[in-house]
Amino acid sequence: MAEKALIIEEHLLVRICFIFAGGFMLAEGLQNWIRGRIETHPEVILLLLLTYSIAFVLFALATLNSKLVLRTRDAALAALVFMMVASWYVITQVEFPHSYQTDALAFVHYAAILYSKGMNPYTQDLQSALSMFSVNPQFITLTPTGDLVSTLNYPALQFLVMLPAVWLGLQDARWVILAFEAAAILAVYFWSPREIRVLALLPIFAGADLAISFGAGAIADFLWVLPLVFMVVYLDRPWLAGIMYGLASAIKQTPWLLAPFLLIWLLRSGRNISTQDRLKRAGVFVAFALGAFVLPNIGFMWNDFGAWYAGVVTPAFGNLVVLGQGLSLITLAGGVPLPPAFYLTATLAIAVTLLVNYLAYFEKLRYAIWAFPAIILWFSYRGLQNYFIFWTPLLVMSVVLLYKKEKHGAKDQA
Repeated sequence: MAEKALIIEEHLLVRICFIFAGGFMLAEGLQNWIRGRIETHPEVILLLLLTYSIAFVLFALATLNSKLVLRTRDAALAALVFMMVASWYVITQVEFPHSYQTDALAFVHYAAILYSKGMNPYTQDLQSALSMFSVNPQFITLTPTGDLVSTLNYPALQFLVMLPAVWLGLQDARWVILAFEAAAILAVYFWSPREIRVLALLPIFAGADLAISFGAGAIADFLWVLPLVFMVVYLDRPWLAGIMYGLASAIKQTPWLLAPFLLIWLLRSGRNISTQDRLKRAGVFVAFALGAFVLPNIGFMWNDFGAWYAGVVTPAFGNLVVLGQGLSLITLAGGVPLPPAFYLTATLAIAVTLLVNYLAYFEKLRYAIWAFPAIILWFSYRGLQNYFIFWTPLLVMSVVLLYKKEKHGAKDQA
């Protein structure tokens, strides 16, 4: 009886996901019709015809009274990945060809070019990248005095992952981001239990910003999301999980916020594990994480530690203009002229509060760990939208971990 109920539930989940995927494709189809310049790009017409055809097929499958529904459960994934690639093409090659919508990717791509020529990007002025990649002035980072920020502001692995593309002569680094995003989505999907994996797609594709627009618009956060996804996959292997976390931290500073929470996770998880084994597990994780972080950065730290340090800490502590969709909106709108120091204090206070509560109520809050960085960054004076939504794939995995735990507990009780 329970197995029959499970089959019925899976049928329902797959049908809902088919309808969701079809609706997402219709929405993106309209957007691609608007931005696709179909009068001069006949390939966009083909993409639109395929988009609407696939959407209607998904609607038909969702309402089909047949076992074919479960046999084609992965059709939603295939359709959404197709839609992601199609929209990516329209945005990067038709709407904004040879133009990055953020200065960050322009600097990272240019840094990879400079490094391929034997130069240290941390000691260079990268302003030439703004014209090289036709960056929209609206998305150029400024200081409060109006000066341009034209130095590399990320750990070294962010531009090192671009090197193969530079060596191959690839002119658009956004395709590298797409490859990382596709890998992350596929990893989350196939890691999830078969009976619920279609649900893993819904939060990721709930809005086009996370699934398409941000990455295609040159926001490179999926570069660090992918190694964090694999960190969760290999949580039972602390050395490998540590490497994945170290690599994510060597790409961008955002994952650094996880460090104290992950340490608590490693020290508190596993009731049947001795204290000594927990300490050993945490030590192995930390050692391999540090190694994976230092390895791609060590050359630049040795060459000019001051330049490397100044570049890496600038996003967190640099003198940048207030900007974001977080608490700093009250200052950005001109209502409450609070200094960055206020937001830094608020950010630290929230971080400490969350850390203390995570330690005190670990069993209840264990799987909320991936929400904490987004909450903390919402209080910063540069709380940008991408600081929040790119934790979604990790939150999906956290819910799946909770599902696996509850399912395992139910089996034990049975």
